[in-house]
Amino acid sequence: MAVSSIVILAAAAVLVGWLSLPPSLKRQVEAGNYLTLGAQYDVEILRDRWGVPHIYGNSDADTAFGLAYAHAEDDFATIQDVILATRGQLAAERGISAAKTDYLVAWMGVWEAVEAGYAALPQSTRAVAEAYADGINLYAARNPGTASRYLLPVRGEDLIAGFTFKTPMFYGFDAVLGELLSAEAPLELARDGEAALSWVPCQHLPIGSQGIAVAPARSDDGATRLLINSHQPLTGPVAWYEARLHSEEGWNVAGSTFPGAPAIIHGHNAKVGWANTVNKPDLVDIYQLELNPQNPGQYRLDGEWRDFEVREAQILVRLLGPLHWTFKRDIKLAEHGPVMETEHGSYALRWAGMGEIRTLDFLLGINKAQNRQEFEQALKMQAMPSINYVYADANGEIGHYYNAQFPNRIEGWDWNKVLPGDRSELIWEGYRTFEAMPRTVNPQTGLVYNANNPPFQATDGDDDPRLVDFPPSMGIESVVTNRALQVEALYGADARISAAEFERYKYDFRYHPDSYQMRALQGWLAAQNGVELTGEQRSAIELLRNWGGATDAGNRAAALAVLTLAPVQDENSEHVAQEKLSAAFERAVADLQQFYGRVDVPFGEVNRHVRGSFSLPLNGGPDTLRAVYGGPLNDSGRFENRAGDSYVMFVEWDAAGQVSSRAVHNFGSATLDKTSPHYADQVPLFVEEKVRPVPFQRAVLESQVSRRYRP
Repeated sequence: MAVSSIVILAAAAVLVGWLSLPPSLKRQVEAGNYLTLGAQYDVEILRDRWGVPHIYGNSDADTAFGLAYAHAEDDFATIQDVILATRGQLAAERGISAAKTDYLVAWMGVWEAVEAGYAALPQSTRAVAEAYADGINLYAARNPGTASRYLLPVRGEDLIAGFTFKTPMFYGFDAVLGELLSAEAPLELARDGEAALSWVPCQHLPIGSQGIAVAPARSDDGATRLLINSHQPLTGPVAWYEARLHSEEGWNVAGSTFPGAPAIIHGHNAKVGWANTVNKPDLVDIYQLELNPQNPGQYRLDGEWRDFEVREAQILVRLLGPLHWTFKRDIKLAEHGPVMETEHGSYALRWAGMGEIRTLDFLLGINKAQNRQEFEQALKMQAMPSINYVYADANGEIGHYYNAQFPNRIEGWDWNKVLPGDRSELIWEGYRTFEAMPRTVNPQTGLVYNANNPPFQATDGDDDPRLVDFPPSMGIESVVTNRALQVEALYGADARISAAEFERYKYDFRYHPDSYQMRALQGWLAAQNGVELTGEQRSAIELLRNWGGATDAGNRAAALAVLTLAPVQDENSEHVAQEKLSAAFERAVADLQQFYGRVDVPFGEVNRHVRGSFSLPLNGGPDTLRAVYGGPLNDSGRFENRAGDSYVMFVEWDAAGQVSSRAVHNFGSATLDKTSPHYADQVPLFVEEKVRPVPFQRAVLESQVSRRYRP
């Protein structure tokens, strides 16, 4: 074909793609009556002195509408990105960099699951999702200059699909897939920064957390206490947003949530509270398929050739200005699940949470639970693919639940490895019941915790689940974090924990002598005896030998230590090649000399909390209870805090069962508006390790309302 003909055809295809674009946002608003949505909902938003929205609605749907509108005021761009990504439309807005994300949504079958099951969800859950969607629609209609032409209308299905798409990422589904695609340079979905929700080289940005609960018998005043301390990126689609929700239908909760999530994800109501921590059991199975050499559209299963089912992914990609192109690609489906074709073979994947659309229903259940039995009833839905729950309530009950959808796998196979794809008995169906879940409820010592450690270490007594009672096919993780060791060393050593101690221990910034970080460092230091070093390196080695494991702002060895231990932290293991540690040490010495002219730099000069006009020294480091993840060094020779401690909440029920809480956000309620007084107003509190009262009672709130309005 002549070059001119190819150009004409390509131009025609681009023109067809351009003509098929949605109408302008202005015409969508005019046709959709979105500007009248506020009249349909009975809700009032009260912003407290910190700008935190307290939503008071007549019904649950009214409250969800108000939450969406308030959150959009503070972080509309992120909510919009989450919705576009969930729909598989992010590349239409961002361009080719987001095309892999859109393909992943199609490959996972997110929308097939939602379209098949949405109508079967409880009407009350659909009403909340649809009201939240209306809140976004109203904000977009009122602010058309900030909205994508692809956004309207937002539907309840979009919010349900968001959970189907995102929740498997918390146990590392994207990382497993990214390693399968590129073992030498693994990929993952970015969780912060401008590339958020796009595929990028693995950043090792942790999603950790700790939750700790103390029963009345363990406190010095008969109170029940709960620490909510999730470690998330400080910005982006999984950064925390604080809100207080109240409806006359029994929704009465305070805490924080994610962009696009129509419920509180962790927090408390008057009677119960819960903290989330990430757990990462093995919940993904990879099957290597044998293809028919005579027909690549077939694979072998149980000695027979089976035809792949095929569906087509259509991805609209922005090329330049208004020019777009629709890329089409077939997705093959085996009986196991969707197929990923790579240079080294074809693989089918099966994972916990595939096709799961009930997560919002589950979240509303725990938001409204009034006691442990009701909380467990929600967990029994098994609608959240993973995530630990640390629980406490007004009755003095506490618990840890190693929650996950554990596949019904057969024993006798190493499910961590690639499995043969030609045996149907390896294609599991359904999940183990709630009764199979490792959990620790009301232990005798009155303390439960989780800091991303195995469930067999959940209290300081002998009430933990036993490893021997859980089959290997459940894939339960085994890494013990430094934070777990420090919880045992601090909380576990205190027979009567006061309110002040409960808070002070949380901000500990030390590495335990038995942590894998300190074991790795000591092993590497021992190997340096007799190694030829420069004068600067010899001084640096002595600095590390004398380091006690602290990461406070004044510590002069912490910067060097954290930089040297970066490979250990990335791999969550002390078993790192000595050469990697040596290379990290040499880079650390060179970088510190370059930027500071010395290696014994006070850690606070390197470790910074940055927001707006603030750049403040910070205590804490990777995998300390005061969790700070800022590396690697930026162009100014600093760690700029990116993840870790973010939203911190202390909840207390006094001896009479009355609830109170205090909290702090890493930045403030105004996520994107740099001109807002709430863009960085909580930064000094956060850096100084202080918290502020949460006005849970409306009578208390009324004295500190900074803004009152109806959407």
